[in-house]
Amino acid sequence: MKFLGRQGKQHLPRRSARSHLLGLIAAAVVPVWLFAAYLLVQYALHERSRFEQDALQTARQVSLVVEGELANLQTTLNGLSKSAALANGDLEAFRGEALSLVEGTDRIIVLRDLERNQLLNTEIGYGADLPPIEPISAGDREKLRASGVFVSDVFASKDSKTYRIAVATKVPAPTGEDLVLSISVPTARIRDVMMPAVPEGWTVGIGDRDGNYVARSRSHEEMTGKPGLPEYLEKIVGRSGSFTSRNYEGITLLAGYYRSSYSDWFYTANMPLSDVQAPLWRSLAAICGIGLLALLVSIALGYVVGKRFTGATADLAARAEALGHGRAVEPMSTSVTEFAAIAQALVDAERAIAERRYELETVLETVPAAVWFTYDPKALQVIRNRFAAELMGLPTDVRKSFGAPDLVINTVAVKDGHTVSREDRPLSRAMRGELTDNEEFAYTLPSGGSASCCRARVRSAAQAATLLALCKSAWTSRTVNAAKSTANCW
Repeated sequence: MKFLGRQGKQHLPRRSARSHLLGLIAAAVVPVWLFAAYLLVQYALHERSRFEQDALQTARQVSLVVEGELANLQTTLNGLSKSAALANGDLEAFRGEALSLVEGTDRIIVLRDLERNQLLNTEIGYGADLPPIEPISAGDREKLRASGVFVSDVFASKDSKTYRIAVATKVPAPTGEDLVLSISVPTARIRDVMMPAVPEGWTVGIGDRDGNYVARSRSHEEMTGKPGLPEYLEKIVGRSGSFTSRNYEGITLLAGYYRSSYSDWFYTANMPLSDVQAPLWRSLAAICGIGLLALLVSIALGYVVGKRFTGATADLAARAEALGHGRAVEPMSTSVTEFAAIAQALVDAERAIAERRYELETVLETVPAAVWFTYDPKALQVIRNRFAAELMGLPTDVRKSFGAPDLVINTVAVKDGHTVSREDRPLSRAMRGELTDNEEFAYTLPSGGSASCCRARVRSAAQAATLLALCKSAWTSRTVNAAKSTANCW
């Protein structure tokens, strides 16, 4: 299980120090962005709520101003309804009083019954025939009966070019029947009255009980008297509230509304939703820009720092490689304390290995035994000590660092009278993981000499094998300067 765990760890994906630095930067920046996004959402919700409250407050303020104007018209009617001429049925004198109130203005005073008959109209001369008009609706009659006053819906004037609204009050007639005294003004008058209460950037509309435009702060002449959009009107429920809806231009609006209990008109304050969300988008753009700039700066810094780490890592790898190949390890200059400590450890290790190598070379050069060492799986390249070289008839006067491999020489090995192939010799067998110990071989050298190893002990590791042989050799040279040498046999 431990082996499997180690194998699993070896297959983990590897990433550069620069990638880890960028990951660390992302781990630090992303939570900040998330927190900023949270604050932005809260800010957006707060701003939306603030605009809704502003819309509702604006609608109420406009209603107060307009309702005040309607109350002034009612006050005029209340004063006129107390006229003695009206009480005595003197319509000519009463008409003179009414004219004095509307002279020089766009107001019109009408005295009528509950049906279609007009008794007096300041716009038409006294004694002229008065045309019939629309009867008072059942709803308005009910309001007259309950409160004695009502505010009409928007209606077209007799020339059908302008639209007007009227405030009416019930007055007694000398004959005992109820009459209605009303005063009307153009809807443009209502628009003029409300404009000082309309904040910049807002569009305010006034609708009557049927959903028709009474007045509008923008495009009044085009909209007055026309019905509102059904999808807009259906959201005006209750006394007050707010909603979003499209207008005639297809622009989505944030609207706040208030319905008056006096006139039963509704007042709406509207602003394009894009204007409401503009601060949000500006803040979002600013946060994204700052975040992107911070990320780019962080990436640049991560690249610079990562480049230093990568360079220092490459220097450490080069020194480790030099240590593995037996070369000198140079000290490394770096600003990273940990890397400097590793580099110094490599330098110290190289010195310690050099000392051990010197001690090993001294021992191998003086021990009276032949030693072969190999990393080659086929055992074709070996490392020999001096005694092994002498045994094989190789020159020993050339100074060569121990640890540099040489090709094997072509020899014939015999064991128990049988020729042994190179694959079945001790070093080759040891590289295959076989155990060889206390075996005796006879070798015939290329020069014609022979060597006999009376004992052979092989030590094998995962990728290396060492042969320690106690041998004696006796060979005759074919040349005049033939050398003879005998190795001790333990």
